[in-house]
Amino acid sequence: MPDPQPQGPATSSSPPSLQEGLTQFLTAKSKGDESGNYRRNAKRVITRWIDWLEQRDIDRFEQLDETVLAHYAEYLRRRVAANEAETTDGGIARSTAWTYYNTISAFLGWASKWGYIQENYARAGLAQESMPERSASQQTEQQFWTPDQRDQILRYVNERAHDAIEEKGLDAEIEARDRALVAVLAFTGVRGSEIFRSEHDNRTGRQGLQWRDVDLEEQTISVLGKNQQRQSAWLLEQAIPALERYRTISDPPSDEWPVFPTKHAPSLYQCARTYLREVEDEDEETIEEILDEHSIGEVLRDYQITPPAITTTGARSVMKRLCEAADIDVLTPPEGPGYLQLHGARRGIGDTFYRMDRGTAQDLLRHQSLETTKDHYSHIDATEGAKRASEMLDRSNDS
Repeated sequence: MPDPQPQGPATSSSPPSLQEGLTQFLTAKSKGDESGNYRRNAKRVITRWIDWLEQRDIDRFEQLDETVLAHYAEYLRRRVAANEAETTDGGIARSTAWTYYNTISAFLGWASKWGYIQENYARAGLAQESMPERSASQQTEQQFWTPDQRDQILRYVNERAHDAIEEKGLDAEIEARDRALVAVLAFTGVRGSEIFRSEHDNRTGRQGLQWRDVDLEEQTISVLGKNQQRQSAWLLEQAIPALERYRTISDPPSDEWPVFPTKHAPSLYQCARTYLREVEDEDEETIEEILDEHSIGEVLRDYQITPPAITTTGARSVMKRLCEAADIDVLTPPEGPGYLQLHGARRGIGDTFYRMDRGTAQDLLRHQSLETTKDHYSHIDATEGAKRASEMLDRSNDS
């Protein structure tokens, strides 16, 4: 009889320890198509990671979060820096660091499916931002929105929002929001963590984009950049109509209102209850009466309670839903993510501008030096260089 629990004990009352989880993970991989070599390498990498965690008094899934993975990413980055400085032992190559990180991500992805953790924290913005830049060969394998994919998803959200507004008028907030969200990703070059809220990063500037950060006249949005400094990101003209229409429909009551507030009802009710209890000093019975008599939206506006912004996880869910509905041609697992990723928009618009003007691409992406931009798009330089050399060789043969 087939084993009804091939990957983990669904009946467990609490998540296993990390070491127990590793045993389950390797057992699951032994029943799939993964090679013995993959399992041996995974066991070696994850065992070292668990040892690293135990030195920090972490040995259970419940203790993991995005911050823990960010610290691990910083540890890998220091080892890469040591390798490139060639002044100390113990360094590793960039490709090795990413191999380690992706192995941990696979383990956490499996743990997330089994409910041992809320999500794959290795895919969170803060953790990935803490990793060293990928090598040029790895960067060419990363997803980016192609011009055709960008046009297709924009065409879908434009038509969807237009139809919804015609039918529902000011009640078409979700459709207008989704169109604005895609437009901001497609036409700014921002990172997802710069405009969406991080569940585990409480730094000012990581709570999501607010309307006070958006200047439609100057075509800029203020974000907390990767260098931990406030930066003015470009807001291309192509994104402005979607943002203007969405602002009219959503009618934010203050400049502190998130551009993309969460629609997660439990989060909104928790926010309202906390405010009514701690700021308005209402008792529990009165709070429940208020929430029973009015919609959550009315309560937030009447009491001027600023709701939390949508998280990066929530924004990824939106993109997954939109890409599926729009029938976007994206590689599905295990070859690809199955949807247009948040950071893929940044890579895609950077690719488009780099082919036209290197300096413009650098400014749009807010890279401190052109060398950084060139490192990200070195595959374009290589292709263009090969074409020029081929033409030169043809001319020399003709002469």
